[in-house]
Amino acid sequence: MRSFTGRERRIETALLLAVLALAAGLRLWRLEDHGFGNHYYAAAVRSMTESAHLFFYNAFDPAGFLSLDKPPVAFWIQAVFALVLGYSGWALHLPQVLAGVASVAILYHLVRRDFGPSAGLIAGLLLAITPIAVAVDRSNNADSWLPVFLLLAAWMALRGRGLSLVIAMALLGVAFNVKMLAAFACGPALLAGWLVASPPGWGRRLGWMTVSAVALGIMSLSYAVTYDLTPAGHRPHVTSSSDNSMLELIVVHNGIRRFDPASVPDIGPLAHLEVYDKVPVGPLRLATPMLAGQIGWLAPLALFGLAAWRRRNGNAAPLTLWAIWALTYGVIYSVAGGIFHAYYLGTMAPPLAALAGIACVDLWRRGPGWLALGLAVAAAWQAYLVVGTLGWPSTWLATPLVALLAATAMVWRGRHAAAAIGGAALLALPLAWSLSAIFSPGNLPLPSASLPRWLGLADGRGPILSRNWPPLTDDAKLVGFLLAHRGTARFIAATPTEANAASLIIRSGQPVMAFGGYYGVDRLLTVEQFEEMARRGEVRYAIVGSVDPISPVTEWVLTTGTLVPEAQWSSGQWDANRSLLLYDLKSEQADR
Repeated sequence: MRSFTGRERRIETALLLAVLALAAGLRLWRLEDHGFGNHYYAAAVRSMTESAHLFFYNAFDPAGFLSLDKPPVAFWIQAVFALVLGYSGWALHLPQVLAGVASVAILYHLVRRDFGPSAGLIAGLLLAITPIAVAVDRSNNADSWLPVFLLLAAWMALRGRGLSLVIAMALLGVAFNVKMLAAFACGPALLAGWLVASPPGWGRRLGWMTVSAVALGIMSLSYAVTYDLTPAGHRPHVTSSSDNSMLELIVVHNGIRRFDPASVPDIGPLAHLEVYDKVPVGPLRLATPMLAGQIGWLAPLALFGLAAWRRRNGNAAPLTLWAIWALTYGVIYSVAGGIFHAYYLGTMAPPLAALAGIACVDLWRRGPGWLALGLAVAAAWQAYLVVGTLGWPSTWLATPLVALLAATAMVWRGRHAAAAIGGAALLALPLAWSLSAIFSPGNLPLPSASLPRWLGLADGRGPILSRNWPPLTDDAKLVGFLLAHRGTARFIAATPTEANAASLIIRSGQPVMAFGGYYGVDRLLTVEQFEEMARRGEVRYAIVGSVDPISPVTEWVLTTGTLVPEAQWSSGQWDANRSLLLYDLKSEQADR
């Protein structure tokens, strides 16, 4: 690779800073509008800042009654930010913004190292404006940190040394403690990239692979095993786990339920609505315009460039890693017929951006005809996505049409100006979808991008996923009533779901019992146990929502509790589909 002049390096640095500034701007702009974002995670982080015990055990509530249904690393980071900056929605969202910008910088470095500055800059730019990456990085979900650790693992694996594979697998283990089994899908890519980059000799390779497997196992399972070995009475109950086991959470809720629709729990009144992205599974699932609009605007260009790449350039290891990374996640998401959300696709953003950046430079070097063909294929694909999401009359069809015209001009009139125009036209649609995550974010706990949603059109995702639904318990009058009448109760309230409890914890910082876990279907307490807690005065008030599943404990509350008049505790912020009831569980026995 040729050396660069000082002027060229200054230009490259300026362009890199511009890409990073764009990435930061898309992720920071109007971020304060999101408030606390996903209240479930925000409540947990507030609880985790209360003590080292709650911090370590990833507690959802300040009483340590329940844990989160996710591993702790991302929320440990949020809790540290909250402790340093003060607890606020901004402090909880900022780590994910920084993670998103860091991913862009790391991807730029990795691609630049093997394919030159132009490919690195294009790859970084594409990741910076990938719609689902922008949407996820603007949330307080854990998913922004998964690409960071996977990219760091890729950095190590591509060094091709034995110790670097050990470090790569250890980083994959950290990624496992960000999103559990979702991280392991990148394992084959890391191993394949390392095998291609490493010196020949299967004896030493097998030795280092064995050591790496041990490192992966230790880093991945050490937290779960430690958690499960802690006596149940000394730690929170594991949410979404029937056996109160972190290992079961890994295998069942965050494993089998992502693929098997029969294993998804019945969530009662909401079961008939689309609370997951129910796109039919199959080999063309990710080609569905709604899903492809999140991440796939330039996917054909990446595939075209990869298929046409000349192996004699000596960059087989990174190409192998990026290709297997994208392919493995693509296959998994194509068959995941259980709990599936569009924001999972963010894990595919780095490899697709890398391959597309590499392809652009390779096609440019091959000549006008090759680049024109690449632009034309990508433009035709974007036209398909526009028609599938906005319809034939949409004026947005003009942008892929401009790219098609530029591709034609490249063949007849040279390539520089036409390539610039065509490339800019191909960036218009993904950038517009990214901006939709800013101006029309939809359901904040389940982030997505949607230009149709921004334009006021139906995007085919249903009413739950296409708009935000603030928790009804996010009511200052309700919190004030519960605190004023709490007395000596351990919990200021009990409620079937963690969604109901979250806002109360955020506003008060006090313990709230979610006796049905996340969905309201976990059997954490028997009726007799809950009744005894009410008799002893540990919990006085219970809140039941109109869309909450009915469990035996909920039935006991409805039949035994005394209904508190709404005027005493509610600000009346109901909507047509949801309402709350507040019950007083204080008994004559408790009075005596």
